[in-house]
Amino acid sequence: MKTVRSEERSTGMGATHYAAVLIDGEFVCVSRLSDVRYKGHDHGWEIYEVAVSDDTITAQFDRSNRGNENVTASNGMSWRSFEAAQRWAAKQS
Repeated sequence: MKTVRSEERSTGMGATHYAAVLIDGEFVCVSRLSDVRYKGHDHGWEIYEVAVSDDTITAQFDRSNRGNENVTASNGMSWRSFEAAQRWAAKQS
């Protein structure tokens, strides 16, 4: 088992940052998982953790205030849009 930590934040101006877990062909934000543990609030960031199996693919989703998106997955893949990452995930079910 490994622990996935998600430091989540949304600026309200378009920027967002969170970790997600690949489940049934979709990247799901850690804070939306049923077995998530809320670890607290730190300088504008909400901190969550969840335990997953070692072979679970996780990803870091980042969007700047300018709308530039980047997704980096634990399997070494990366995408320049949230939509592209979700399209890839859909093929993994």
